[in-house]
Amino acid sequence: MGSENMDEINEEIVAAIEAAIFAAFGNSASKFRIKIIKRVSSDIPEWRKAGLYSQMK
Repeated sequence: MGSENMDEINEEIVAAIEAAIFAAFGNSASKFRIKIIKRVSSDIPEWRKAGLYSQMK
């Protein structure tokens, strides 16, 4: 991300996350409040990522 602070997340990314939540939950998404968005390490093995992804479907 270049010179951007790694703790800060771009406003467009936040908007995309909000849009995804509203798209997934429809009208009930108005009951959600996003309090924090933070990066997590990507040291999770690929098999675990696949398992987590399959549970979210």
